[in-house]
Amino acid sequence: MHFSNSDPKLIKIIMKFFIKACDIPLDKIRGHIHLHPHLNDNQAKKYWSEISGIPAEHFYKTTKQQSRASKNKKDSLPFGTLGIQICNTELLLKIKGWMEGMYKSIVENTPQ
Repeated sequence: MHFSNSDPKLIKIIMKFFIKACDIPLDKIRGHIHLHPHLNDNQAKKYWSEISGIPAEHFYKTTKQQSRASKNKKDSLPFGTLGIQICNTELLLKIKGWMEGMYKSIVENTPQ
């Protein structure tokens, strides 16, 4: 399971969902930062660790790459984006089942 976003409010919401609703222990959650090459990865890691509650040592190595889509928007994301990954197959399958059930209930049963 992977969720990625640059909005700190959405990161906080999904972390509450994973921890409270899905009962995922924090040690099964990893962070991965995507960052423009000229930005400071240590500052980004500190920022996203504080936002998400994921300990800094649970972050993968930061990916630094210039996005083609944002070449003219320099520094619009000073801390990049945070990817959150769940490292537990059983929990992953449980969440996927919930998502499939919600999709069928909300999307497939909704009149067009």
